[in-house]
Amino acid sequence: MKKVVILWLVATLVAGCSGGRRPLPTQAELMRQDSLERLAHRPKPRTFSTPEEELLSELPYRTLPMTYEEGFERTLPGFGEVPPTQVPWLLGVEGLTKTKAIRLPDRGRTHVFLVGGEDADEQPAVYMVTLDSLKWTPVDQLTLYEQATADDDDEEADADGFVAEEDLGQMRVEFSVTSRYEIYIQVVFQSFVDERRELEGVSVFSIGSDGKFFELEKNRLNYGAEED
Repeated sequence: MKKVVILWLVATLVAGCSGGRRPLPTQAELMRQDSLERLAHRPKPRTFSTPEEELLSELPYRTLPMTYEEGFERTLPGFGEVPPTQVPWLLGVEGLTKTKAIRLPDRGRTHVFLVGGEDADEQPAVYMVTLDSLKWTPVDQLTLYEQATADDDDEEADADGFVAEEDLGQMRVEFSVTSRYEIYIQVVFQSFVDERRELEGVSVFSIGSDGKFFELEKNRLNYGAEED
């Protein structure tokens, strides 16, 4: 009789303990819960007001400041490809092939992009362009990089029309941009004969509240100076 009572008490205690404990969730239940949590925290799809906004918003983004580095105009690091046929009406830049672009921080209510590619002479070129923040339409553009080979018309020739060898080279436009959108553009003469580099002029631009570029300061030095 005592054995029966003891066994009955043990069975009652075991049943009471198991009845008060919540069973552990199965692997399937854990996976389902995780999926529901992911779904709840998933960001809502972004909507775009125009096709232009959708395309340009997907371009890579980089912060400022930035400074020109050798070869930048050819490699265009971090830039995203843009179909050449869409560049003129999207970014307002004509005549480029192998076009790439990258988005910079907005300047007030103006969107800002860098656009690079090859011009009609298959030479690299880089532009900064501004777009209206609401319509996503081009407002203005500024040449940041271009190069032109110096020839007899650009150099000082002697009486026989020959150009001194040391004067053969190319004009290069190099740039830097501060976080306050102070855009420094310098013109440099790069000799074909040696490693000589000569600074020919410096200009500083910024972007106005209307999205257009304006000049803050200019020191032309020798480049483009007006003749007396």
